[in-house]
Amino acid sequence: TIIVIKEQKKVPRRKTMGASASKIKFRESLTSLISRDVSPDDAEFWDELWKIPSSAEEVFELLTPANARRLRDERFDNLATLFTQATAQLCQIVETPYTIYFDQALNCVRVLTRILPFLLEKGDLGDNDPNVEALCWGSGAADGTKGRGKGRK
Repeated sequence: TIIVIKEQKKVPRRKTMGASASKIKFRESLTSLISRDVSPDDAEFWDELWKIPSSAEEVFELLTPANARRLRDERFDNLATLFTQATAQLCQIVETPYTIYFDQALNCVRVLTRILPFLLEKGDLGDNDPNVEALCWGSGAADGTKGRGKGRK
């Protein structure tokens, strides 16, 4: 009896941050978020962040648990803007589902997948964070800061 093994077709991988320039740019953007206040109105920064091609592995590698916690604890406004920008991008893509935006949507989902556990972590430990509560579940910001707490009522 002869067993014939068919060769599997290779599925072309989506282009990701393989180019070192893109990976460096993504790392620089994350470093900016952790080290300085980034205005929610800085459209150039935020647009560029979502357009940098990335894979899930790269997002998880570059946005480490320690950095996610630093962002949450030291630059909550940046984390809140990252969260609201990502969700707003996804809503916009749902409204205008053109294929040219799909990679951007994937970047948003990957970043949200990485930051949400750390955003909600304190609540799981019994320490409710009023900023997180307002951001995710409230109708307004805990401290009145514009842009926070635009989640569900």
